Amino acid sequence: MQELLFRFFQTLDQAEISYAVLRDGDRLELLSKGGEVDLLLAPEQLEAFRDLAHRFRFVGLPSWGYEPHRFFVAFDPVTGGWLKLDVVTELAFGRPIRALRTNLAVHCLSTRQHNGQAFVLSPECELVTLLLHGALDKGRFSPFRQARIRALRAQIRNGDYVSSLLVSYWLPTMAWERLTALIDAGDWDALLREGKAVAERLANWDRFGTLYRKVRGRLLRKLTVLVTARRPRSLSVALLAPDGAGKSTLAARLQSSFYFPVHKVYMGLYPKRDKRSKPLPGLGLALRLLSLWGRYLVARYHLNRRRLVIFDRYVYDALLPSQRPLGSSQRLRRWLLAHACPPPDMVLLLDAPADTLFARKGEHTPERLEAQRQGYQQLREHLPQLAVVDASRSPEQVYREATAHIWDAYCRRSWNRTPAHPQPGPARQSEAATEALTEAVALCDQHTPRLPKGTV
Repeated sequence: MQELLFRFFQTLDQAEISYAVLRDGDRLELLSKGGEVDLLLAPEQLEAFRDLAHRFRFVGLPSWGYEPHRFFVAFDPVTGGWLKLDVVTELAFGRPIRALRTNLAVHCLSTRQHNGQAFVLSPECELVTLLLHGALDKGRFSPFRQARIRALRAQIRNGDYVSSLLVSYWLPTMAWERLTALIDAGDWDALLREGKAVAERLANWDRFGTLYRKVRGRLLRKLTVLVTARRPRSLSVALLAPDGAGKSTLAARLQSSFYFPVHKVYMGLYPKRDKRSKPLPGLGLALRLLSLWGRYLVARYHLNRRRLVIFDRYVYDALLPSQRPLGSSQRLRRWLLAHACPPPDMVLLLDAPADTLFARKGEHTPERLEAQRQGYQQLREHLPQLAVVDASRSPEQVYREATAHIWDAYCRRSWNRTPAHPQPGPARQSEAATEALTEAVALCDQHTPRLPKGTV
């Protein structure tokens, strides 16, 4: 099992949070690189669960129209994988809106079992929930679900309890003996044909409430698409580095692997195509400022669409020491360029020794690369949101640490909305992700020997 998930389950147990893995509790060891876990939670413990999730750097996602589901996402810097929790406090069914509410969650939590890794549903409750999930949510039983239902059927020893659940949440005519006959015969179509009658029966328990939830859910889902509210508020991140440090490689990896959509904007001050002389004094500076603001406004558009914006370089390059003396007009020009655009939410400086940079690209001398490197290091005095990433390592290691920094910024923004978690002070903001990464690695080393056999 993914170490992050294992430690999270241990913490839930220690805090006496009543939860259970709804589906695939027997396959948690396959989540070594991340994935999604469905959890059932006692409703009165939701706030305590949120607090623990924040502590483990889970970020809550908006869930308009998806009630009773609540979604949490975390990045594991040890494996480089993403983990999503789909949490419900009651069991509801239906397509596409989960409008058919039941009291089945009470039975599931009261009979939950610990499988050595986490609390899971009892075979009786898991079987019934899988039947309802397939018939009412999916409209089919996949081959994988069929195999799981057969395995559960062989594990069940209390057929009378299953019959009582079926009478309450399926149809009064369904009993354990008839269900086992259908499962043994592989007659899944017979179960699906009863799905409509089951849905009508559940809807009749709360006819007005079911209709209200259907209408409300559809409207909210359409609204989330219009205002792009399916993701949390996004961030802008500027990548700074001497030539050869791997900015392009990191930006490309973030675009392909980050959990949310990513848009890259080039913010270099001196594009190679812009080398022509300008006929009027100051025209070149004016056009350059106009170009920078045009690219920045494009970035703002993507931020409003809740996409992570990666700036490849930024106006801060104008703060680097010049190789030759500058006059007063040139210093003013550099100052204007350096302050041309609002600051990004965070700055990542990719740092590596000059010899390493020269070996990678060979565009400049080691002396010039070392001068660039020192100039970027001096920016730490002016940019409190700057974090340094060791770029002398492999691209995968650089990606994991950079993503940990970015995700830490997402978490701080999420914590700001929760009074129980004050925002770290300015002096700590650039160090928080590094501390999180170090803590995660240390905890991983500490707990790995305790993992059950067969987990990762």
